[in-house]
Amino acid sequence: MLRSVEPFRVGLCQVPAYPLERAEENWTAILAALDEAGRQGAQLVGLPECSYPAYYVRDERPYDRPGVRPFAEVSAALAAKCRQWGYWLAAGLAVPHPDGSLTNSGLVFDPAGEIRGRYDKSFLWHFDARWFRRGREFPVWDAGFARFGVLICADARQPEVARALAVNGAEVILDLTAWVAWGRTMAELSTTQCEYLVPVRAFENGVWIAAADRYGPEGTSLVYAGRSSVYDPEGVTRFCAPADVGTTVVFEIEPMRVERPARRPGLYRRLTEPTASLPVMELLGQAVVPPAESRRVAVVPSRPAFDPEAVLAAYLDQREQDADLVVIGGAPAAEGWEAALPRLEAAVRERGGSVLFGVAGDGGRPRQTAVLVHPGGIVVHEASHGRGIATGETLPPVVATPAGRVGILCGEEGYVPEVARILMLEGAEVLAWTHFADAPMTEQVARARSDENRVYTAVAGPETGIIVAPHGAPMTIAPRGSGLAMAAQVNPAMTRWKDMAPGTNALTDRIPEAYGVLTA
Repeated sequence: MLRSVEPFRVGLCQVPAYPLERAEENWTAILAALDEAGRQGAQLVGLPECSYPAYYVRDERPYDRPGVRPFAEVSAALAAKCRQWGYWLAAGLAVPHPDGSLTNSGLVFDPAGEIRGRYDKSFLWHFDARWFRRGREFPVWDAGFARFGVLICADARQPEVARALAVNGAEVILDLTAWVAWGRTMAELSTTQCEYLVPVRAFENGVWIAAADRYGPEGTSLVYAGRSSVYDPEGVTRFCAPADVGTTVVFEIEPMRVERPARRPGLYRRLTEPTASLPVMELLGQAVVPPAESRRVAVVPSRPAFDPEAVLAAYLDQREQDADLVVIGGAPAAEGWEAALPRLEAAVRERGGSVLFGVAGDGGRPRQTAVLVHPGGIVVHEASHGRGIATGETLPPVVATPAGRVGILCGEEGYVPEVARILMLEGAEVLAWTHFADAPMTEQVARARSDENRVYTAVAGPETGIIVAPHGAPMTIAPRGSGLAMAAQVNPAMTRWKDMAPGTNALTDRIPEAYGVLTA
């Protein structure tokens, strides 16, 4: 929640993309956008990623190129704009350093034109790593009306970055971005970041996120999505600019109170362990034959109350259709529900496959429990995170099943990015999520969990279910309210491929030593 009881105005400069050879035209557009933000009364302004001199800088010395203004001149002019208009500015710039290195940074100026600090992009995308030095810190600035942090473009693909900013006290995050896009027309350009990744970062952290993007082509192959956006702490898109025009947007942000499952830093030690020591690394080193790894997963919406006969019938029905894992939504259960387990266990031992379901009970303390029945036995997991329930003391396990290595998610555990992340680090190939509510953001969260971890996610709730591929695309969705089970073919071999782009890996490009704030 924002400390201030007064709204404030954030400005997003959606400037055109120019290649390095057109740096002067670029600079003119930047100054015009900054003036427009000032005229509209912005108090906090964002310039997109590497607004100057360009995003595709080609080497570590872009300021040595003809027609590019010296960095000192650029930063002095930006400081002057802050003094002129009296706003805070986070400027996306390629920043040179005395040691000859270059960072892809958000340079932060206060209204007096003083440089208050810098955020350096930490999750470098594709050719970023050829000339930019990786950042390892997650600073937050106090502007008086709000505390804000900065992330840059692909940083939103790594849940640790926004989470670290929120834990460090950010109430608002400026996303300075150059969203590489695709679309059938220039007006339809879009990206997974604005569709679900950035909204989920706002939702899971309970913060506002304001994203300033470039638009149009830079050179012959890079084209940016535009769509500079504002997302509220519920993950709702409050504003989204067009894809194909320049604009300076000033949006009024108001305080919002939201509740999220409480973090439990003592359970997150795995996040800071060296990558080479993680269980998933041993798994990724194993040879696999993809055609031999084909599996089938089904999702089944739950009944209004736990009915063991309905669970058994759903499992048997989907097993008849070759499902190796059946994920059933959670439901309230009366005391004594455990008496149904021996019959379910016997059926699974006889028929094979596996089934996961959720039960919510009281028994003196409200709790939510996920139960996985597989040929090797029964795993009972009490939700480690959730509002209004007594929580268990351990994170969910990863279990070897006929569908592959399954990481269990129970209820609101799916909304806590650390939980799914640790399951991936433990070697999960499928996140099986039994949920007790069909909240508006559940589908987007499921897509984000798959995308950021490069695993399958299968979630079922009372009204619907969805199965998501490792790159975040839905594979099947149960029509809401239909009660229908839906299934999809999955291949755990695909989860061994953690690359997002050349030189960019969801696993090995994490920075465990920088995530200590998440476990403190």
